[in-house]
Amino acid sequence: MALAEIENSVAGVWVLQKNENLDEYLKEIGVNFVLRKLAAAASSTMTISVEDGQVRINTKGPKDSDHKFHLDTEVESNDPQDNPMKALVTWKDGKLITEAKPVEGSNGKATRVEREVVDGELIMTIYVNNVVCRRIFKKK
Repeated sequence: MALAEIENSVAGVWVLQKNENLDEYLKEIGVNFVLRKLAAAASSTMTISVEDGQVRINTKGPKDSDHKFHLDTEVESNDPQDNPMKALVTWKDGKLITEAKPVEGSNGKATRVEREVVDGELIMTIYVNNVVCRRIFKKK
C-alpha cells in the first residue's frame, strides 16, 4: 500500500528550484566554505521511483547519490560528508521520511529528512540539531 502511495505522490523527476538555509545546514554537518558555495550555486535533479518492491532515490548534482532501500528496514548509508550512518526510511502521513544516525566512531550527525508534495512542489525538509533546511523542487 505505501509503495503505491509513494508512486502516486512523490515519485517522479524533480528539479531543484530553490534552497532555504542550505548554507547553515552544510556548515552544521561540517562542509567547508568552498564546497558550500559550490553546492549553493549548483543545480540538482532528484528522481524518486519504486522498483522491485524498493524505493529508489537518485540525485544528480554537486554530489551524486543513488540509494535503493526497503521501507521500514535499517540500512547502512553515508551522509554528504561520507560519514557512515544507519538509515531507516518510512512512509507516514504522505511523507517519505529518512531518519539517519551516525554509527559508532562516525563524525556524522543525526539527520531527519522529510519529502512531501505540497501544491505540486516536492518539499525536502532537512533537520540536523537545531538547523532546518528546505529544498524546493518542481516536477520535470
